[in-house]
Amino acid sequence: MRLIAILLIAALYTSLGAADPALHLKIDRSETQPLPKSLYGFNTNMMSGDYGYLDSNFVALTKDLQPQILRFPGGTIGNFYHWKIAGFIQSEMSSTGSEQLNRRNRGNFVRLRKRRNGRLAFDDFMQMCNALKITPIVVVNLWTGSPEESAGWVQYAKNKGYEIAYWELGNEYYLPWYAEKYPSAETYIAQAKKHAQAMKAVDPTIKVSVCASPVAFHKNGFEKNVDQRKWDNALAATDQFYDAYTVHVYAYRTARKKEIEEYRGYLFGWIHCDFDDAMNYYEKLFPNVEMWITEWNIANPANRVANTQLHAMYTGDFFLKMLTYPRITHANFHVLAGPGKGFPTFSPIAPPSPRTNWKYGGEPEADFGKTIRRATYYPLQLIGEAFAQSDTKFSLAIQNPPILNGQLEYEGKQIPGIQAQAVGSAAYLFVLISNRTADDLSPDLTIDGKKYEGTLTYRYVAHERLNASNGGNAEMEGAGKIEVAIREWSGACNNLLIPKNSFGILVLSLN
Repeated sequence: MRLIAILLIAALYTSLGAADPALHLKIDRSETQPLPKSLYGFNTNMMSGDYGYLDSNFVALTKDLQPQILRFPGGTIGNFYHWKIAGFIQSEMSSTGSEQLNRRNRGNFVRLRKRRNGRLAFDDFMQMCNALKITPIVVVNLWTGSPEESAGWVQYAKNKGYEIAYWELGNEYYLPWYAEKYPSAETYIAQAKKHAQAMKAVDPTIKVSVCASPVAFHKNGFEKNVDQRKWDNALAATDQFYDAYTVHVYAYRTARKKEIEEYRGYLFGWIHCDFDDAMNYYEKLFPNVEMWITEWNIANPANRVANTQLHAMYTGDFFLKMLTYPRITHANFHVLAGPGKGFPTFSPIAPPSPRTNWKYGGEPEADFGKTIRRATYYPLQLIGEAFAQSDTKFSLAIQNPPILNGQLEYEGKQIPGIQAQAVGSAAYLFVLISNRTADDLSPDLTIDGKKYEGTLTYRYVAHERLNASNGGNAEMEGAGKIEVAIREWSGACNNLLIPKNSFGILVLSLN
């Protein structure tokens, strides 16, 4: 009788289906969306003069990243740039209400004059974009510029045969240091309308974007920041003279004296728990309007996450999150290149100096000549490889993901330990995978209902230590070598291992 009971229980268990604890990635190529290729771009911001758009090393490193879109002349510097003189006016460098910003502007003005004769030429930027087949996005000057100057720029681009469809109406004017000219959203709207009307009179096919605030992405300050919410509400309520709204997204609170393992649970908790709430805020305010995230990164380059393996992981993971929102049509990582170790994907070797954030040494002696590819360069290079050969986004479902415990503000939250998206074409399938956890993973891969057992190539960025870096940061000595870089494995899918602390792409040939 006991044997019969055991057999009956086993039969019942089989009929109900045994619990399957394995991680599954299930791709359905019948469910597709056009791939938003302009999601993969960079802010340039080259006022320091460390690089020029036609410098051979700058062009080579940018080419390897394969960006789809580049932003000119940059973020804040766009509020002072004059395209006719290909540069800046010295008296305007102290025109804001922030002495810190004024000091930075004055310093960069001097550096650009010494290194590049004060020139940051739009034609040089366009020459590089055309050579590398990159889509440009341009920021016009609503701080010290005029509607006539903006319209003249559109006319100049049109006369030169430059194909520029995307224009931003200034940069971050909701910030208090621009309050002398823009004390409210209404004053900004009035000026932005003049610029937009003048520009579209020259070329009615262009799209223009207004400056919305990032308030919804800063949950800690949302209730306090009444002024930014008023700004957004005013933009939403006005006659829609714009085609898109711009939001800049930075992960704040990474400058605290916390262990880097805690930041794992914080950063991925922020992406998982708060991103959707923020998007709900914007999509309710601006229904059916394109969202351009023309700057994104961690905030404050002088922190212990910057230029580490965790920074590389965050970069890939945040990008995957943006891919889940069709309304986000443009995005630019901040920043492509420049001084320091915190924001740029590549930068000059930075000698230790007590007068800067980079007081610690440990720089590699060489990487790409005198330039160091920082930790974020490599996950972005992998994204570039996938996007360059893809035109379609496919449905991907994750079954039985591992769990990551949130930390700091997200303590007690359980977060999926993996994020993944599938893109490709008729010839290739790419699966972009972020392993947020400290455990290796062995996923099963299913394509169109069939378990994939063929071969594939896995290119990835991983390291045992979250604080592995390419030269250290403002809080940490570097190891004197490149620690964060791309690795590659090829073999049967059944033997695939996704390492802990990693971001990578699976590459499958469909021929």
